[in-house]
Amino acid sequence: MSSSSYEYLSIGKDYDLSYLEKLANEWDSSLPRNIDPKNLIEIIYMNLKFLDMFLSLQSFTTVCWYAAQKVQEVFSYAETEVKRINHPGDVASVFFKLEEHICETKLEIRDKYSFPEASLPLSSIVATPEFAKKFIDTVVRNLTDLSEICHPYFDIVPHSSKQPMEEVVKELKLLRNFVYFISDRICSDESDPQSQHTFLTHVLVVAGHAAMISWLNLPNHWKEKNLASAKMNASFSDFQKRIQPIQPCIRKIYVDVLQALKSGCHPNIEAEYVSDYKYGFVETLVHRLKVLPVTFKDQMPMLNFLRDNLINLPREAFKDLDTAIIDAGLLVYSLYDRVEEKEDVAVGESNQVPVLDLSGDIPSIQALIYLISRKSFHSKLPKIDGLGSIDIILDHLKEYLSLYSDSLSSIKSQLWTIQQQLDHFQKHHGGSFQYFSMQMISIAYEVYHLVVSCINNDIPEWCLVLWIGDIIEEITLLMKEVLKNHDEKKVADLVLHTTTDVVSAHTSQLARITSIREEMVGFDEVVQTLKGKLIRGSSKLDLISIVGMAGLGKTTLANKLFLDQLVVSHFDVRAQCCVSQAYTRKDLLLTILRGAKKDTVISDKLPENELADKLRKLLFGQRYLILIDDVWETTAYDDLMPCFYEANNGSRLILTTRHDHVAYHAKLVSDPHFLRKFTLEESWMLLKNKVFNKKSCPVVLEDVGQKIAQKCGGLPLSVVLVAGILETMEKEKRCWEQVAINLGPHIQAKSEDIINLSYQDLPFHLKPCFLYFGVFSEDEEIKVSKLTWLWTAEGLVKTHTEKLSEDIAENYLKNLIGRNLVMVSKKSSDGKTKTCRIHDLLLEFCKKKAKVENFLQCIEGDNDNMNPSSTSFQKHSIQRRVCLQFQVDNLAEWSSICSDVQSFHLMKGRKIGLPSIGYASHTFNSFKFLWVLDLEFTVIDSFPEELTYLRYVAVKVAEDSSLTFSDNLWNLETLIVKGLGGRVTLPDTIWKMVKLRHLHVYNRAIFNINNALQEMDGLRTLSSTWFPCVEDANRIFAKTPNLQKLRCEVLSCDGFFPAFNNLEMLKFSWGRLGIWAGDLNLPPSLKKLTLSNGRVCRLEQVAILPRLEVLKLLNVSIRPEVWKVTDEHFPHLKFLKLQDLSFSEWDVSDDAFPYLEHLVLRRCQYLRMIPSCFGYMMSLKSIEVKSCKEESLAESALEIKNMQVDEIGNSDFQDSRMLRHSPKNDPFIGQPSSSSFVGYQLLEHVASSG
Repeated sequence: MSSSSYEYLSIGKDYDLSYLEKLANEWDSSLPRNIDPKNLIEIIYMNLKFLDMFLSLQSFTTVCWYAAQKVQEVFSYAETEVKRINHPGDVASVFFKLEEHICETKLEIRDKYSFPEASLPLSSIVATPEFAKKFIDTVVRNLTDLSEICHPYFDIVPHSSKQPMEEVVKELKLLRNFVYFISDRICSDESDPQSQHTFLTHVLVVAGHAAMISWLNLPNHWKEKNLASAKMNASFSDFQKRIQPIQPCIRKIYVDVLQALKSGCHPNIEAEYVSDYKYGFVETLVHRLKVLPVTFKDQMPMLNFLRDNLINLPREAFKDLDTAIIDAGLLVYSLYDRVEEKEDVAVGESNQVPVLDLSGDIPSIQALIYLISRKSFHSKLPKIDGLGSIDIILDHLKEYLSLYSDSLSSIKSQLWTIQQQLDHFQKHHGGSFQYFSMQMISIAYEVYHLVVSCINNDIPEWCLVLWIGDIIEEITLLMKEVLKNHDEKKVADLVLHTTTDVVSAHTSQLARITSIREEMVGFDEVVQTLKGKLIRGSSKLDLISIVGMAGLGKTTLANKLFLDQLVVSHFDVRAQCCVSQAYTRKDLLLTILRGAKKDTVISDKLPENELADKLRKLLFGQRYLILIDDVWETTAYDDLMPCFYEANNGSRLILTTRHDHVAYHAKLVSDPHFLRKFTLEESWMLLKNKVFNKKSCPVVLEDVGQKIAQKCGGLPLSVVLVAGILETMEKEKRCWEQVAINLGPHIQAKSEDIINLSYQDLPFHLKPCFLYFGVFSEDEEIKVSKLTWLWTAEGLVKTHTEKLSEDIAENYLKNLIGRNLVMVSKKSSDGKTKTCRIHDLLLEFCKKKAKVENFLQCIEGDNDNMNPSSTSFQKHSIQRRVCLQFQVDNLAEWSSICSDVQSFHLMKGRKIGLPSIGYASHTFNSFKFLWVLDLEFTVIDSFPEELTYLRYVAVKVAEDSSLTFSDNLWNLETLIVKGLGGRVTLPDTIWKMVKLRHLHVYNRAIFNINNALQEMDGLRTLSSTWFPCVEDANRIFAKTPNLQKLRCEVLSCDGFFPAFNNLEMLKFSWGRLGIWAGDLNLPPSLKKLTLSNGRVCRLEQVAILPRLEVLKLLNVSIRPEVWKVTDEHFPHLKFLKLQDLSFSEWDVSDDAFPYLEHLVLRRCQYLRMIPSCFGYMMSLKSIEVKSCKEESLAESALEIKNMQVDEIGNSDFQDSRMLRHSPKNDPFIGQPSSSSFVGYQLLEHVASSG
């Protein structure tokens, strides 16, 4: 309790007592042990605060002048005496004397104090809303603090008085709600201020009285303890009568002020917390209604419903809302009149006080509350969403009607009618009309909300009847409009499309875009300069900083340097990490280690210091290159720098940042390099390359194209985004001129405006998919599989009878990539996008736009500053999709306000260590209607039991966990479980997930095969399972006949493998190398195959697979040592990776591998050469040879490269790069000689991920 933080209420009495606190802090260690100065000061301050409130009473009540004078003497004495203290020994005596002086004054006041009467005339200075709020806040705070003070010898507040005091504080808080509600509605030009002044004076009197009776009856010493307790409790009982609306005179004060508000003016309320005040006042009314007899509580549901719909109402609804709340207040207080009237009749008395009876107004109040509540709900509806959400809601409605038939009996027939209408629209018109589609989505969500509310008893019957009736009327009218406009579809689309009438999107064309076109136009001289600093220059460790504003291409330039063939061949070890604003040192260390040692598993369970030590040892003696991208703070660099060993061998660091102070802080030898903006010529060149894929631009588009390039303001990101728009439209001058007009005259360097233009140009179905990227973290590498599964689970992908939803989602992603809104990070071995990411500026746009559109709410910040109990996070302010992007320590605090959310994501925070949720099954039971639960970065101890409607779940569990799932997850389609290590045992209830399509468990999933298994014919993906023997594996696989992707490990396998009809991808491991496999019996449908850790006698079974496109053999021994490949083998193979194979000779016929594009050889220690026929394969694009023992193998790779380029003119191969891995004892300066080559790497322009 600091004196400096307390503002005295009594006018003109702001005494400076901070000297007390200063003495206590300075002389604490010098004082005797039996003296606690801070405790003494706390008690003294407490008394001074109550004396101050006593003084403030004299301004508006008949306070004894003598007592007021005594109080002022106490303040003067305190201020004078404490400043005379010059020695620690004086502190105790002064403090005790001051406390004694206060006690004497209290006794004198106690003898003469009575309930204060208001003095007349009223003081216009004191009886104001501002002072009343301030005063009652002070009283509540002081009474709350009073019970928390500790006296060394006895309790300040007697134990028997604590509960009565808590009741007093509760009453004061309810009255405070009333004060805050009316304070912002009092008009200064009100013709009759009497009722308002009377109310405010009443507030000040009762609040001051509560403070005084609490303080005056506190014991001065232990002997007074029992006496004080009895007096205090009696005073508290009397106080309740003076504040509650039981007495007619008290009730009249409350009614009069409400009636004055209703008949008075309605000022334009701009208070920041206006909805909080409304909520608080309705809470007061609810409490007042609770204490009435049962027969008068019929209106409780109405008040609860009104209260729950107050938060974040649109401002235009405030006037109507005030009317409803005031009417509700008058209604509640009228019920008190009716109670009193009944009591008077019962005792034969006639009540002369006029009775306020508003029961006849209940229907009109209900109607107004319904309209306001619906307006509140509409204000939080998504303004953009996926058409698939209607299909999901329709499925759920059918389940609700079956499971909760009793709860929904009153609206069952209406729901059936709505289902029929929605189902008809989806089948015949879904997606045809954008405007009508979004209207139908909103109606579907509205119906879903009503059903959920009805099941939970969150909506009164009268409101449900009104609401559902209006929905049926609206959907009927909407369907008539749809049918009317059915023949005018094209015209309607043109009118309603958000872009201009000349811009037409060719989505099918963009869906075919699969390649990465990471153009690097401009900065040629920069690339050469920085490359020189990397491979030449000082032998000391140096750091190359690239500095520039967002969108200038820092990351693109850094990656170009990092992947340059000369740079790669110059360093022994290379790795990179992306820091971003939210990072942990441990995550950065793990990323660098895993990048530097790609073939080694680095456990994330290792402590941070051990990871740092591993990195130091790995880099010791090596010439290394580390790229540290997107650094925001100097601390991030400082966290990593101790790991970078100085060996005077030319090791380098590359750092990108927006902030020059970070670059100068990290400087070692070279000065930071500041990126400039593009020139007009460079902008135009990049735009042409992106739009025309390096082909010539039509002459008619040259002038307007350069004008568009100029408007991009020299930002490469802006150029790329505009190119994405131009790619989607006809290559006609009028179309491009329209784009130039849309860019406007002042858009230069405003990347957000260009991003918005790109967003507006998106087709309707792609907008929610793009905004959904806001759920991910900055610079996060996003797995395409996870992204598409989430899109599907969220209803962003409309189901199709002939296509899988995953395939449709992948086409959506290709479209976004083609528009340059999403970047490809890694490609899989078959050329498909494996991971993607989004630029920081685009991510920021997605978060902002998603919030504006009520589509997704990303809550960012520090957990310490997040208070979910505040009204800013109340239940109805939370949107349907919520992402908490900070580490939550207590998720239970969020569960109550997130109970109605559809999608909940909990991302990683910056704290060290993995976050965990204890009692997760209990915490999430209130999230009953979730579709998506993403806890991939959070460890849970148990799984919730009541989440019936989940479609997507990702969780992390402890090492060697045995999961328990409820048996009612029949809607679940995707289940991802990440273990911290060891094995994860799956429960038998997994077989009751009848809609499950994707089951991913890391690292090993174990099935319980002892119990009877139910067939799971919908499962398409299963990874990663572990079986001790092939018999166990076959029992599981027999129940999953329609798998398309499988990753498994069988410890003991004789080679038998079940025949799947639809299996396209298989990753199979024997678990240990000592087993020789017999016949593999592989399904002919396979397109991608990985075999590892085994011994194979006959590779012919693999070679004859008719559809195989990707083959990886990892740590596999083959017999015999000569591998023969004939013309009939591998008829469609495009990618071949051989790692740790034992064969020494490779006999390949001339016409084998007719479609092979990529060959990767790693650690094939016995293979001496690549057959020369590879030099004449027209389809071949790259060869990678790494860490192989025989130098002749590397030489044969170089010879094949020369044959491809020089003899047959393979242009695709010409675009590849030759990479050398130099031994660490090579001289640093100068170009390496060919004799020092250990391996060659021939890669595509964009490195693919194996």
